[in-house]
Amino acid sequence: MKEIDMKIKQTLMVMMVAAMLSPASIALAQSGPIDKAYEDGKAAEISSVKLRLATQSATVAVQELNEAEGSLRRLKEAKASDLRRKIAAELEMAITRLKIAAGGQ
Repeated sequence: MKEIDMKIKQTLMVMMVAAMLSPASIALAQSGPIDKAYEDGKAAEISSVKLRLATQSATVAVQELNEAEGSLRRLKEAKASDLRRKIAAELEMAITRLKIAAGGQ
């Protein structure tokens, strides 16, 4: 029961932080060009969190990791700039949730 309560609290915290950061992440994603360098930077962020997760004994943040990697893949495939900006905002949020789930920002 304690484990379920802890998971609920963690989920609520992630949702609250995500809601607070949503406008900020959209602004960040739209402030610069969404180009190859941006994609590479986000790939590096995801890899950094993957390394952190590899040192943890429990399997955590798998869903968040899959979401971030999926968003990055969609960004690399997208061609239209308006779609790339939308996906970039989603990617920012996915990476933020991943970092929170991994135990830090």
